[in-house]
Amino acid sequence: MPTLSCPVPVVAVLVLAGIVVGPLLAWAVRPWVVCSTRPWPMAGFSAADGAVTLAVGCRFATDPVLAAWWWWALCSVALAWIDLSCHRLPRPWVIALAAGGVVMFTIHAITVSSPAALLRSVSAGVLVLAVGSLAYWIAPGGLGYGDITLLAAISIYTGWIGWRTVLVGIAAALLVLGILAGLAWATTLRARTARIAAGPCLILGGWIAVLVHTS
Repeated sequence: MPTLSCPVPVVAVLVLAGIVVGPLLAWAVRPWVVCSTRPWPMAGFSAADGAVTLAVGCRFATDPVLAAWWWWALCSVALAWIDLSCHRLPRPWVIALAAGGVVMFTIHAITVSSPAALLRSVSAGVLVLAVGSLAYWIAPGGLGYGDITLLAAISIYTGWIGWRTVLVGIAAALLVLGILAGLAWATTLRARTARIAAGPCLILGGWIAVLVHTS
């Protein structure tokens, strides 16, 4: 379980890595965010990546699966940016998020001989995907399928901590999304049939659950 210590060298390396990776992420999302390779958006990616890696470093610097949290943070920036720009959650990015978590958690489970957390993590992702797919098939007017797959990918990370974290992550995500939708409709900023980018809300909900249950 991570502690609240914040080793300066580790955090500094993470922040520098985040800033350097920023332009690479901007280039990688260009098929969905057409302006991402312009100077200001690239600077924005570097700033956002630096900020999230600073937060991850301060919170998880002593966690043996720090690399997994860092990867989730970087993918969070990219997926949120894409969804806000074009209301899409590209499958390659969602798969990369899920696969990165599975790989890094597997490496840790093998080296430390702790398969229970890995089994719970993968099971959470599969279960959320199955239940979400069923809900999408029954009531397709709710979350989009891209949102379902993102929620499943996030559940791999929350599942590493525990089933309660998975449930809190889903509940927090839906609560944030509901509040945002309610505010948008109440202030007439959007028509009731307009689409709201759910991706950032799902990501935020997952992070809230992780931070609450690792404090």
